[in-house]
Amino acid sequence: MKNINKYKCRVSFLLGFITMTSWQLSNATSYEKLESSWYVGGAVGMSRLKPEGHSTWDLVDENDTAKKIYGGVNIGRDFGLEAFWNDFGEATVTNNTKGTDAKVKYRGYGANIVYHVPSYLGPVHPILKLGMAKIDTKGDGVTVNQKNKFDIMAGIGAEYELDEGFRVRAEYEHFDKDIDQVSIGLNWRPVLTREAFDKPREVITHHEPIQPIVIVNNPAPVIQHVPVPQPRPVVRPAPAPRPIVRRPPPPKPVVRRPYVPPKPIVVRRPPPPPKPVVKTVVKHVPVYINRPAPKPIVKTIIKHAPPVVHRVEVTTPAPVVRRAPPRTIHKTLAGGSHFATNSASLTNAGRGALDRLASDLQRDQVVIHNIGIIGHTDSIGNPLANQRLSESRARTVAGYLSSRGLNRRIMTILGRGETQPLASNATAAGRAQNRRVNIVVKGSQTIRR
Repeated sequence: MKNINKYKCRVSFLLGFITMTSWQLSNATSYEKLESSWYVGGAVGMSRLKPEGHSTWDLVDENDTAKKIYGGVNIGRDFGLEAFWNDFGEATVTNNTKGTDAKVKYRGYGANIVYHVPSYLGPVHPILKLGMAKIDTKGDGVTVNQKNKFDIMAGIGAEYELDEGFRVRAEYEHFDKDIDQVSIGLNWRPVLTREAFDKPREVITHHEPIQPIVIVNNPAPVIQHVPVPQPRPVVRPAPAPRPIVRRPPPPKPVVRRPYVPPKPIVVRRPPPPPKPVVKTVVKHVPVYINRPAPKPIVKTIIKHAPPVVHRVEVTTPAPVVRRAPPRTIHKTLAGGSHFATNSASLTNAGRGALDRLASDLQRDQVVIHNIGIIGHTDSIGNPLANQRLSESRARTVAGYLSSRGLNRRIMTILGRGETQPLASNATAAGRAQNRRVNIVVKGSQTIRR
């Protein structure tokens, strides 16, 4: 029942608020236009917060810094309408049983009517405020009992008028039974300068005609002229002197002379000395050539003997066998995919990789000199257990390659444990790289030509 009455009270207040605002808008004077009646401002102050908590929570700090911004418009000579947003800060509570602290934050926004109380205090203007506000509460480490709802707010304060449309406002506001606020701030409203313009009135003087006065009792009428009073002279104020405008002297003209290219400098050089005249004299001198005596002609007569047939046996040369330079093959088996977890047993992928390695070596006819098999682990677990696991995996690989036809005697088996990591053991990817078995095959390949 109490909630229903409270709801009816809020609805009636809201209807009254809308009715008063409409009435003020309808009665607003003509000079109160939008461009000269709005204002904006902000304020900073101190808030008092008393959250409703459980019996196990005690209020430790109820005061905090509050911040506020608002804007409004004057809808009459004495009334205005404002909208605002307020950050009330936060209250600190503590738990009686656990001794832990928690925070309750308060925010709010709403609208209110501002009544400017008529006063004779000069630049000081008292104000009264009444409106609606929606309060939002949020607990940090504690459950808040208050619900986010609309409440009636009220306030009282005063404004001190400064120059250029600025006013200092100090006020006290009450929002709920657990929220009070005192603030001081500054607002600004536009200042419009209006110049009065009065058109001079024309002075019209009415001259009435002079009416003669006739005296009947006298035998001869005497006509007297009564002078009409002259109108008072109209004193017109002397016109304001015109402002003296001093114009700057005109700039001097810039005379640009045409560009005259410099005269070329002619350097006269002495004429070159005359070239000597060379004459070629050709003399015909007889030349005697001593020719050798002709060689005797020698004829060679070749008699063809009967052909002689010889039997020749052709043998096919043996193929040249040549050995290629030494060759090294590296193969790495990953511990995660080629071996079972924490075991030396090969998986199907590990056996397939060793089968391909053995078949490639036998197909290429590689003469194997040595096969080095070295096992490694990561740093997880006991170092001695990791050392034994690395040796067991190396022996398993050697036994499987021996079963595939490779010589077991030329194999060198070593276990390094966790002493030679490739990557950091701090990450899962690095530990996966460190779990491995390295196979190094050293040999040479036979080439036939």
